[in-house]
Amino acid sequence: MSKSLYAGAAESLKQNDEQLEAYESEGNCVVLAGPGAGKTKTMTIKLARLLEEEVRAPQRLACITYSNACVGEIRSRLKKLGVAEDSRLLLATVHSFCLTQLVLPYARLTGLEVPDPLVVASPTQSRQLFENAHLKTLGSPAPKWLRMESDKLRRTIVDQDSKEWKNWQGLEQPVVEAYQRLLLENGMIDFDGIVLTALRLIEGHKWVRECVRAKFPIIIIDEYQDLGLPLHRMVLALMNEVGVRIIAVGDPDQSIYGFTGAQPWLLKELAARPNVQRVRLKLNYRCGDQIIAASKTLLPDPSEFKSHDGRQGTILFYQLGCDARGQAEYALETLVPTLLKENEKWKLGDIALLYRSLNEGNSAAAAADKLGYGYFRLDNGSPIKRTRVNEWLTDCARWCAGGWETGTVTLGDILKGWRGIRRSLTREGDVLAARARLISFLFATREATMSLRDWLAGIAGACVNEIFTEEPGLGDEQETFEDLREAAKSAGKLSGYTVETFGNQGRSPDQINLMTLHSSKGLEFQAVIMINLEEGAIPSIYDKTKEAIDEAGRLFYVGLTRAVSSVHLMYAFNESPLVTQVRRAT
Repeated sequence: MSKSLYAGAAESLKQNDEQLEAYESEGNCVVLAGPGAGKTKTMTIKLARLLEEEVRAPQRLACITYSNACVGEIRSRLKKLGVAEDSRLLLATVHSFCLTQLVLPYARLTGLEVPDPLVVASPTQSRQLFENAHLKTLGSPAPKWLRMESDKLRRTIVDQDSKEWKNWQGLEQPVVEAYQRLLLENGMIDFDGIVLTALRLIEGHKWVRECVRAKFPIIIIDEYQDLGLPLHRMVLALMNEVGVRIIAVGDPDQSIYGFTGAQPWLLKELAARPNVQRVRLKLNYRCGDQIIAASKTLLPDPSEFKSHDGRQGTILFYQLGCDARGQAEYALETLVPTLLKENEKWKLGDIALLYRSLNEGNSAAAAADKLGYGYFRLDNGSPIKRTRVNEWLTDCARWCAGGWETGTVTLGDILKGWRGIRRSLTREGDVLAARARLISFLFATREATMSLRDWLAGIAGACVNEIFTEEPGLGDEQETFEDLREAAKSAGKLSGYTVETFGNQGRSPDQINLMTLHSSKGLEFQAVIMINLEEGAIPSIYDKTKEAIDEAGRLFYVGLTRAVSSVHLMYAFNESPLVTQVRRAT
């Protein structure tokens, strides 16, 4: 690591007192950071400093976050600071951390009942076992809503021996218990099972906590508000009982995953503890003042923050009298060309069209297809899913498409990523042979215009099939990879993709962005267009509780605050109450 790189970057933090305070904190710390506040920049510079000045081999620093996309963003930022993901640094999602650092090394040593060998259920296997559990328990097919509610129950009442669990009155509890038994009988564990097993290890065994402390004296957690009660309890046990230093970063106002069990109050509770320093980043480096002021009306207790440069920003409203498809067509046919004409430096990639559901995404994609727009789509309708293996494959594709010459992706980066995936390889001879097969394939396919279909077939034979056979913790991703290969065939959605377009994840400055409000989190665009903001759509008619209505407001808040310069809000006839709140503030 080059100290000059992170030290130079740290100089920029001196222009922001709160960023500097977070960087210089010496103990447990919670950084509360609103949209565009520079939290990832601050966190990665601090991480680089901790590695250089405080973490000594063989100890390591762990950085845990919500998704593979977040891991990729942090890895990219650290690379610019000269920080490599080596033996002293672990970047991982919460599920990967729990699996590789807790469940695999310790579960059987403590006598916990886990499959041996441990195999992570694929989405199809999980769905089928849940359906079987419902049939076995209640004698009928499971309604669609029950799986989501059952998963949420497991994540929010984590002690299944408790009175709260045993006294639960809904259908979920007996089905969940039957489902868990079927998983174990079939030699499998699912994602929630991984995290719940990790919690039992941490809370139930002091020696496990001490082992974690010996290996990871400092743990950084990004997007804390999204990660739920099991991780929160693990954090409290590690911080308070064995002295692991915790640095948590997040924003309760951007907590939008309540359906997965995320609870925004957990971050606030952590920040309020007497042994934790609380830092609030107050400047927004992204949005104009009008966008900031309007977005704050969506929050019951808005934080104090403002634009760092006094830019105004604009918010415009469109009553179009047509459905989501019509609104998307108007946006693409009329509004987008106008924006590009008025802002000559903008490209299509500077604009995002946001929506709440997959159906609206299908409408937007159909409108784009009709009008001949190229687009990058980020929702469940996208054939490129953000999994750990797929993220690594896109790095491989970028290297083959020219990264080997430009250095945007190095062979070392690829091999480090591969080694992190191929954890079961322990014998040096096996490691060398497998690595040689991968390198041979990469050098043989350094061709940006090679079809994605042929490239995926080649890398499957070179290493990916072996990964899914030998790494049980990645078994759930095999279906996603096969879906990707199917999409790359002649009749698939990615039939025209080359190695280069896949390496860019299908994204290009010359393509407009189509994505759900959830998927847009963490991103920014010059202009944001939101469609179908009708009364009864957001909050939806199914958002009955105060919790659900508040989360819909936070979701709309996330959408608004993706915009640097302008926001365009569209609806058919009757605007959502959330749109009315924004209108009153403009």
